[in-house]
Amino acid sequence: MMYVLQVKPGYEEAAVRLIADKGYTAMCPTEEIYIRFRGQWHKRLKLVFTQYIFVECELTDKSYYDIRSVQGTVRFLGFGEPEALRDDEQAYIRLLWNKGKPIEASKIYTTLSGDKMVLSGILREYQENIISLDLRQRRAKVSVMLLGKSHTITLPVIQI
Repeated sequence: MMYVLQVKPGYEEAAVRLIADKGYTAMCPTEEIYIRFRGQWHKRLKLVFTQYIFVECELTDKSYYDIRSVQGTVRFLGFGEPEALRDDEQAYIRLLWNKGKPIEASKIYTTLSGDKMVLSGILREYQENIISLDLRQRRAKVSVMLLGKSHTITLPVIQI
């Protein structure tokens, strides 16, 4: 099962490392975004979900206290007790995690009539969930469901 763990700001990657050292699978999806700085586009790594990491384990008393003892952890998300993500939500997180590699920009093609087509990248999986597509800023806003609530995430895109 996969659970959402809230951590202090800036502790995401350290908490993932420390939890992995204890023998649990922890994920913190990252993406390569483009930032315009001094007239040039630069790639930067950014967390998809700030202050949240995802832990895959069978939650017992021992595992709960092992994970909660890691510096920077705040709490497991859930109503009263830790709540596991549904199977479809776990699939979203595994897709975003991208086997530990940063998400690369999805390639977008614009036709002469102005229609936009997603040619490759993670955005192909989320086409029906696209809220907005800003090619000038090289970002797409996408809606994902976690613990039954809709969340908006930003994914990188590049026009070809």
